[in-house]
Amino acid sequence: MTFLKKDSAGRFCRLLMWAMILCLAALCASDAFAARKRRPPKKKIASKKGVVSKAAFQARVRRAVKRQCVRPGRLGLYIRSVSTAQTLYSHNAARKRIPASNVKLFTAAAALAHLGPDYRFATDFYVKDKVRGGVLRGDLYLKGYGDPLFVHEKMRDFVRRLKLRGVRRIEGDLVADDTFFDEKKHGRGWRVGRSIRPYLAPHGALSLNFGLANVLVAPGDRVGGPARANLEPSSRALRLWAKVKTSRGKHPKIWLGRRRSKGKDLVQVGGSFPVRSRMRTYRVPVTDPTAFTAGAVAAEFERQGIALKGRIRRAVTPPDAKLLARNLSPPLGEVVSGLNKFSNNFVAEQVLKTMGAEAHGAPGTAEKGLRVVRDFLLSTGVLAKEIALADGSGLSRMNRASPRALAVLLEAAHNDFRLRPEFMASLAVFGVDGTVKKRRRRGVDSRRVRVKTGVLNGVRAFSGYAAARNGEIIAFSILMNGNACRPKSLTGEVVRAMVALNRNFSNPVNAHLRGAREIMARPMPKPSIRDGWRRRSSPRPDPAEEDDFEELGPGIVPIAESPLDDSPDDSPAEKSAEAAPVEGSGAWSSKSGPGGRSRE
Repeated sequence: MTFLKKDSAGRFCRLLMWAMILCLAALCASDAFAARKRRPPKKKIASKKGVVSKAAFQARVRRAVKRQCVRPGRLGLYIRSVSTAQTLYSHNAARKRIPASNVKLFTAAAALAHLGPDYRFATDFYVKDKVRGGVLRGDLYLKGYGDPLFVHEKMRDFVRRLKLRGVRRIEGDLVADDTFFDEKKHGRGWRVGRSIRPYLAPHGALSLNFGLANVLVAPGDRVGGPARANLEPSSRALRLWAKVKTSRGKHPKIWLGRRRSKGKDLVQVGGSFPVRSRMRTYRVPVTDPTAFTAGAVAAEFERQGIALKGRIRRAVTPPDAKLLARNLSPPLGEVVSGLNKFSNNFVAEQVLKTMGAEAHGAPGTAEKGLRVVRDFLLSTGVLAKEIALADGSGLSRMNRASPRALAVLLEAAHNDFRLRPEFMASLAVFGVDGTVKKRRRRGVDSRRVRVKTGVLNGVRAFSGYAAARNGEIIAFSILMNGNACRPKSLTGEVVRAMVALNRNFSNPVNAHLRGAREIMARPMPKPSIRDGWRRRSSPRPDPAEEDDFEELGPGIVPIAESPLDDSPDDSPAEKSAEAAPVEGSGAWSSKSGPGGRSRE
């Protein structure tokens, strides 16, 4: 009996305790709900109709700067309505900062204005002697004029065109002429050292494949065996050293190197490659673009059955030499599209020196080209004290420009009908392509923003155009130095504020904007939805193919190298001295030895 009484008393105490806990929780919840109801509503800056006034727009941008920037003094921001010629917002707009790749906006606009959107770059074959019976008794001259899009596919067609002219045998030498540019291969202030990052590729008047050699790596036949590797395009100026094993892992672990050996570039590749992975392409900049191009042409001669009996050498094309074949690049309007959308440093420097050579005579130099760019910018209304340029790509940390200078250029390019179509088409479309392909893919404002980005260590730049809801075209520039702000968060908020601008106009001068609201309300396809069936029916791409880092130049290198680091980096050392170097024109092979592989 005593035991039963004690057990009942314990149950009663536990029930009483749980009842008190539940009552206390309910009381706290009711107090919190009441406090939440009494809380004053947040002040809305933008209604469902959008940002309806200039003051509301400025308040929204000001709040974004305050929320996302830890060092507002190192931020430069300038927003201007091109349609109404009004400054909408300004924050340290006249102070010069490092613009990174936004310098390409200056280069592209000046090139379109000075050279023209229809300008084409040439690469020529010249001869002094006639071709008789398929034999050229003298030398064949290969002269380059700075074509930035002369890739190995174009080179093969160029050689085929020479063969169609009847050339089957060349008794003389292949003479490479790169005197249209000076001998400097990198921009002023570039931190190259021994780095093999693709965005530091050298430029020259006679260049091939963006100054890069492609290293193709594919898995071998079995785990533990050698992987397959080869160079493309083949060139007599390159050799390959490879020691890559086929592994069971999921991700490649590849290292790359490059050094000079016997007057040639020795490209080194080592590590492991998964047996189930697809072939990957790694890109290594060459040391001498002229020798690389001439060596690739000589290798293509051999492949197409044209015998070259002489050697490869450098010289100037004689004035009395006659043109035998010519390769022309796409128009400049298409060239600047790749320059800005994908922030191609090599193309920017080629275009800059071409401007200098055309305006002030050969050889083209960066200084001559920058003189053309500066004169053009001053003619558009940019103040001389707000720009100081060192190269044409923005890779140099010696460049300086103010956000207002960039916005003034954007406004001038928009107002010049001769430049506007090609210039605006060269900018990356927000959430659709280029370096901002992954930004706000599902946003309704994706196609209403066209930008040029810029990235260096501690530097972020973001400039371009935005189309507001009421039809206004807005030019803007955001320059962040010294890690001043959270770049993606700040640019995202500013972009949303610009596209939400929906103010009314009573001024008759702006009456043309009244019908733009209906135009901007028309739906546009969303790439994420439109292309969904392609992604579902196609194999998943490698992570390297999805990256859109802008500083990597014409291609992406899927190795552990950050495109944000512009400091010199030593190339990897050789892993083994037993693997013998072979010529880049060698075929694929599966033979292996104790210390590596050989190709025949």
